[in-house]
Amino acid sequence: MTVLELGCGPGEVSALLSEIVGPTGIVLAVDLSDEMLSIAKRNLEKAGKGNVRFVRADLNDAPEYLGDVDRFSFDVVAGRRVLMYLARPERVLAGLLPWLREGGLVVFEEADSTICPGHVASMPAHAQGVSLLDKMLGKEGVDRSMGFHLSATFSAAGLRFEQVWAEAVIDGQGDQYTLGELLQLLKPRLESSDVATTSEIESLITQIEMEREPTTIFVSGMRFCAKARKGQNSGGDA
Repeated sequence: MTVLELGCGPGEVSALLSEIVGPTGIVLAVDLSDEMLSIAKRNLEKAGKGNVRFVRADLNDAPEYLGDVDRFSFDVVAGRRVLMYLARPERVLAGLLPWLREGGLVVFEEADSTICPGHVASMPAHAQGVSLLDKMLGKEGVDRSMGFHLSATFSAAGLRFEQVWAEAVIDGQGDQYTLGELLQLLKPRLESSDVATTSEIESLITQIEMEREPTTIFVSGMRFCAKARKGQNSGGDA
């Protein structure tokens, strides 16, 4: 299979897609950030995944980066937490349809932070951490409820919506970053958005770690995954 990945970031999803398509498949990963593309290339080269190619492009623009790619070349268009950053995600997806084969799959995972946090025990530091992240996303112009809009976005793009499912993001359980780790990773963005200073973030991270207990659960958000297809015929489940 040939997959077009939008907003690859540091290449975490690129690596998963590389494994799914196997050595005979191809992944074309797109991102606007030179820094993220450099990290992604380094990570995948280290992992020995040679079936991923990277290209720099602004997804909000017309897909000129596909100018040398034949029409109907892609079996799948995919991405994680990228549509929420686009001003007109339905237009971006619609613009890619000429390169997606008939019956081709479109699948995205997007976040929602508008119905959380959820907790039973009092966890004020965790709640404050989530509040800081929401403020940062708001200043960045992100659609914080994009998860709820996935099905409508696919339909508006001219796709045949098939399914959506969701799961809670529980702090520090499974493969999740802890909220403190996430704040640490996003510290530059929190600072540049004038949401919090370095000392405030570090102090909050310390408080969050003090609140963490093996018997407490803090739901910091929800993530939705949806799939749709091009055309009337399903072409089988993925």
